[in-house]
Amino acid sequence: MQVHVQLLSILRECLPPGAERGQAMIALSPNATLADLVAHLGIDRFLGYAADDIIATASWQVRVSGQFEMAMGRVLQDGDEVCIFPPVAGG
Repeated sequence: MQVHVQLLSILRECLPPGAERGQAMIALSPNATLADLVAHLGIDRFLGYAADDIIATASWQVRVSGQFEMAMGRVLQDGDEVCIFPPVAGG
């Protein structure tokens, strides 16, 4: 299955070579989860958190096909659009 991934900020370094503007198409096994995607791209190692802790502990934001996601166990579907970006700070 193929998912469109957009990584913002420092996570752009986790995209495969040839990715443009922080975006890439990523091939995953059927029934892959958000945690599988994070591990596949090495985001967990890059940030120093377990894949399941990217949202809950590290407070990174994840959107899947336009909807914010709070569970890294969410099963992805072919054609999903995943965006991962840093916590938003305001003032």
